[in-house]
Amino acid sequence: MNVIIAQSGGPTSVINSSLAGAIEGGIDNDFNHIYLSNNGIEGILKEHIEEVDQEIFAKDNCGKKLMARPSSILGSCRYKLSDDLDHPDYAKIFEVLRKNAIDLFIYIGGNDSMDTVTKLNKYMVEKKIEDIHVIGCPKTIDNDLMGMDHSPGYGSAAKYIASTIRTIRTDVDIYDLESVTFVEIMGRHAGWLAASSLVANHKAKKDQVNLLYIPEDEKYLDDIFDEIKEALKAENNLIVALAEGFRDLEDKLNEEVFSNSKDGFNHPVVAGVGERLATMVRERLGIKSRAIELNTVQRTNTLISKTDAEEAYKLGYRATELGIDHTNLVPVLRRSNNDNYEVTYTEVKPSEIANREMMIPVDWLGDKKTLEEKMINYCLPLIQGEIAQTYQDGMPVFIEKEDFIK
Repeated sequence: MNVIIAQSGGPTSVINSSLAGAIEGGIDNDFNHIYLSNNGIEGILKEHIEEVDQEIFAKDNCGKKLMARPSSILGSCRYKLSDDLDHPDYAKIFEVLRKNAIDLFIYIGGNDSMDTVTKLNKYMVEKKIEDIHVIGCPKTIDNDLMGMDHSPGYGSAAKYIASTIRTIRTDVDIYDLESVTFVEIMGRHAGWLAASSLVANHKAKKDQVNLLYIPEDEKYLDDIFDEIKEALKAENNLIVALAEGFRDLEDKLNEEVFSNSKDGFNHPVVAGVGERLATMVRERLGIKSRAIELNTVQRTNTLISKTDAEEAYKLGYRATELGIDHTNLVPVLRRSNNDNYEVTYTEVKPSEIANREMMIPVDWLGDKKTLEEKMINYCLPLIQGEIAQTYQDGMPVFIEKEDFIK
C-alpha cells in the first residue's frame, strides 16, 4: 500500500506527533511509499508532494524528534472544498492520488478538515471509488471537537496557558497599587482554552486568576465592572482571563474586536477584546490596567505535554491502521476512568465532527468555584509531563522536513 499524509488548519504543539504516528504506522505495516502533501489539500491539488525516506526516518529516530517540534511541519491551509461534488477540484484530487498509486489519504486537522474528509468520502460513494480510503486524524487547541473527550493539542495549550498565568502573577504583584491585567486567550466560540487558565489556581496560595469571561457565559459590561470593583476589595492586583470570542450581552464589544479578514471557511478573525476592556477599565474606573494577548504562542510552543504528545501519536498511528481496511473514519479517544486517568481509543464518522463545536457543559458554569473544580479535574491529567527539547547554543533546534524526505 501507499499512503499520503497532510496537515490542515491551525497548528498545535503536537500535530507533528500525529504525523510521526501515522508515518511509523506506515513503516510498521510495510507500506511501499509514504508520501507527504505540502500545505494540506492544496498540496495535492498543486502536486506539491514529497516522499518519506523510511530508512532514514527510522535510523535517525525522526518520530521522536517530530514529537518535540511544534507547529505543522508540512505546512497548512484553510481550503474549503465546494459543496458541489461536480466541482473540478474533486476530479483533480483523485487524479493526483491515482497518479501516485495512493491507497490511503490521512488528513490531520480539526472541524473544517473533517469537512474535507467527509466531502471526499461522499464523492467516493457517488463515483463508486472503492480502492482509495480517506481517513481523518483529529487536532485542535480549541478542544471543541465533538465525539471525543478532549482534542489532541488542547493539553499542551492548556499547560502553556496555566504556566504563563503563574508567571504573569509574579509580575503583576510587584507594586502596591490597584491594577487589572487582562489576559486574552484564544477561543472564538468555545471557552475551553480560557477556562484552562483556572488550572493555575490549583494548589496556589492565592488565586492566580481572579475573574474569567468566556463565550458560553456572556455578561453585561456593567456587571463586569461591578465584579472587578468587588474583586479589588480582596486583592489589589487582579488577573482577568478571557476568551478572544467573549462578547457582552449588549454587543458593545463586537465592532471593536472583529476584523474583516476571513479564511476559506468564512471564519472572522477575532482579536482585541482584552485591550478594549483594559481601556474601558482605565477610562471608567480610573484603575491601572493593561492587556496581554497570548496569541499564536498558545498553539506552538516548546512546553509540550507528554500526555498530549503520546495521545496524538497513538491517534496518528491508529489512523494508518484504520485506513488499511476502512474509509470515512476518524480515530478518537474517550476517558474511561475519571478517578485514575485512562483513555480508550475508538473511531467516529468525520461528519460527527465537521462543522460542529463542543462547548463547556452548561452545568459547569454555575459559578467560578464549580467551573474551577471541573476544569482542574478535567485538565490536570492532560498537562502531565514534558517532551524534552534539544538545544544548541542556548536555543531549541527542531527537525525539518528535509531531514527525512527523499
